[in-house]
Amino acid sequence: MTGGFRTRALAALAALGVALPHAGHAVPDGIVPLSAFPREQIAIETRSSFRRLLFEAWRADTMQARAQGFMFVEDAAVRPDQAMIFIYEPPQLVSMWMKNTLLSLDMLFVDARGCVVNVKERAQPGSLANISSGVPVVLVVELKAGTVARHGIGPGDRVVRLDAGWPADDAACTAPR
Repeated sequence: MTGGFRTRALAALAALGVALPHAGHAVPDGIVPLSAFPREQIAIETRSSFRRLLFEAWRADTMQARAQGFMFVEDAAVRPDQAMIFIYEPPQLVSMWMKNTLLSLDMLFVDARGCVVNVKERAQPGSLANISSGVPVVLVVELKAGTVARHGIGPGDRVVRLDAGWPADDAACTAPR
């Protein structure tokens, strides 16, 4: 795509409310808009407030989608009730970073039972620091920075993929708080 046509195409899509990569940053070929990611509803069940928080989540379940995630997406393009979920099958040790990520994020690392086993708050945009799950996980949930603190989310809370019926077992998580 030529620069002028690309700029007009991005502006037209943005006018339609499509969340796009930031036009002020060089966006490499192969980066897709958030609207191209599949979506589903997730819930985070907190033990601190005994609440079920609902989020509309973009699903990154392919190698390409997991590699991209929220890269090149501006903070204004993501509402507080939205998330990105990264799915890993089978469970594995996962490392994340914030390269080319323009918004600060909270990350939840979730085991095969749906239990939050590790939390990273306020990951810094653009950072190349390694953010490790610490243990094998099947899911990473990225939320806008401050969501974890605002809702008291922590280890032992539970993530439920409502549309996927996951996890199948509804056993409570037992991590200490």
